[in-house]
Amino acid sequence: MLVQHLVTVAIGGGFRPDDMLREVRDAWSFRNLTDQEWAWALQFCKTGGASLKAYEHYQRIVEYQGLLVCASNELARRHRMSIGTIVSDTSIGLYFRNGHKLGTVEESFVSRMKTGDVFFFGGRVLEFVKIRDLRAIVRPGKALKGAVPRWQGGRMPLSGEMSAAMRRMYGTARDKEMDDIELEALQPILELQSAWSVIPAPDELLIERVRSRDGYHLFVYPFEGRTVHEGLAALMAYRMAQVTPMTVSLSYNDYGIEFLSPEPAPFDQALEAGLFDADGLMEDIEDSINAAEMARRQFRGIARVAGLVFSGYPGRAKGAGQVQASSSLLFDVFMRHDPDNLLIRQARRQVREEQLEQKRLEATLARIRAARLVVVDTPRVSPLAFPILVDRLGQTRLTNERLGTRIERMKAQLERAAEESLSQA
Repeated sequence: MLVQHLVTVAIGGGFRPDDMLREVRDAWSFRNLTDQEWAWALQFCKTGGASLKAYEHYQRIVEYQGLLVCASNELARRHRMSIGTIVSDTSIGLYFRNGHKLGTVEESFVSRMKTGDVFFFGGRVLEFVKIRDLRAIVRPGKALKGAVPRWQGGRMPLSGEMSAAMRRMYGTARDKEMDDIELEALQPILELQSAWSVIPAPDELLIERVRSRDGYHLFVYPFEGRTVHEGLAALMAYRMAQVTPMTVSLSYNDYGIEFLSPEPAPFDQALEAGLFDADGLMEDIEDSINAAEMARRQFRGIARVAGLVFSGYPGRAKGAGQVQASSSLLFDVFMRHDPDNLLIRQARRQVREEQLEQKRLEATLARIRAARLVVVDTPRVSPLAFPILVDRLGQTRLTNERLGTRIERMKAQLERAAEESLSQA
């Protein structure tokens, strides 16, 4: 953002570095900007940094009569077309086979679809055919059920306050104080959870173990939200594998995490070895996930805001593939020849703080260490575990059977087991 602002002011008449530094530090977010970081930002705008100084179009500001101004009218035009800090996911056009365009959806939504999947868009029922040249080809569908497109801007994982409220709500249900209309509606499910497992108290961490035809399941319920669970799942899987080498598949939602493995996960041994310790937290997470690839994806937005990637003029916009390739190439160049580049450091920091929520993850580990662990071997998948299990099935194709059919069969089996269990009780 600082790099973009400097070029913007340079286009608007220019600036003197000392005056601009005082103005920038008046902004709360930049109050701790160091002299070294300021010097780097100025030099990056002037030359493109150590890796890009040989390329003229990265040399965006020059000194003229005591002021730093934009180097050319062409660079100024390109910059004006790229001003802004809101970065969205890549959009893909929806087209019928005859070429008629229906609109756009985000890449992250349509990339998960397979031929024959049905979704609703603009009041139409559509059936996905294939993706070709960053176009999603569809045809009219007839099914009455289907997915609804969602946009990343609408993703709202549980906040820390909401997570704490969720744990308190389960504590209320545990004490059988069904004074909320929501808890009253959920009473049959909560009773089944109590019969097959337990309802965790706010100061407890529930862990369920169950075996199915798929393997050995370990369910953990921190109730901290999907983004925290993503990092926690990777951390736990990595640390358990350090105790006993294992192959494990992960799934998580806002409420809990599932570990599925061919053999029982060495949870007890890993617990003794410091499964939830904060020491070496980020090092272990970066070893357990493809942190470099996550930083590469994060860098695409950073490069666009910093003006390194130009999306094209109106009517001549570059394709998403071109923009992605350009940012990936820059990322590789910086990693190889300029590893201390502040934009690379920013990408890594945003992965830790935004995608993995490092501070909340540290707080979650501290809360878990202080909690009482409740480990239950359940006779079958509990009501709390079922949504996590369905999430995993939606991400993997285990059979040729349609996902909806399999889920309906699993629901019927669990409902029959629930009726038998509650009738015996």
